[in-house]
Amino acid sequence: MNTFLVSQDCLDLGLRAGAFVLEDVQIEAASAELRAEIDDEIEKIRGQFASPAEIRSIAELVRLYEILRAVGVKPRSHPPSTQKLIDSAWKRGMLPAVNNLVDAYNLTSLRTRCSLGAHDLDRLAAPVELRLFRGDESFRPLGSSKNAQVNAGEFGYVDAENRVICRLDSLQADFSKVTADTTRALLIVESTTAHDAERLEKNFAATRALLDRFCAAKVQIVAFPG
Repeated sequence: MNTFLVSQDCLDLGLRAGAFVLEDVQIEAASAELRAEIDDEIEKIRGQFASPAEIRSIAELVRLYEILRAVGVKPRSHPPSTQKLIDSAWKRGMLPAVNNLVDAYNLTSLRTRCSLGAHDLDRLAAPVELRLFRGDESFRPLGSSKNAQVNAGEFGYVDAENRVICRLDSLQADFSKVTADTTRALLIVESTTAHDAERLEKNFAATRALLDRFCAAKVQIVAFPG
């Protein structure tokens, strides 16, 4: 059975997504080496952009804004996760320390301009699919005690039990969050047609290298953006 799928509707919009499966992963505090690399990347970002307006002119973000508007979402109301990450790095000069997995994929996102998110694979019903919502999916946002509505026509990630694990590319679900007890994880890498095939290959290789260095796990690519 496929673990991860992307619908033709989402491909037609210009979305591209793939995934890794991590087995026997150890979720723990990020190492000093990883945090130092994050700090170095933040300094590069702060030197590269003079204002938030310059951040919003990044080609990868501009393309994602176009996709969001195409499904009826205002980017100002629902900024992409990559924008929020770069904004935080630029404004605060730091990123919160979460754990080795989250910190590693946040670093990858800063470097590649892709959106990444990890989910506890043992809490999911496979396959997970990036598709357009019908409007009948269940969604409880991260940190919330109540379900929230998702709008038909928006895009997001849904498991085989019709549960949203991420709305758009930025609002993750609570039930599938990675915790200290997670031993198997699905790591999704989302991009758009702003990334060509060669760059996507490099981005996946860079992601794999960081996972190998900072997250003790057996790492397998289960889907490559196509």
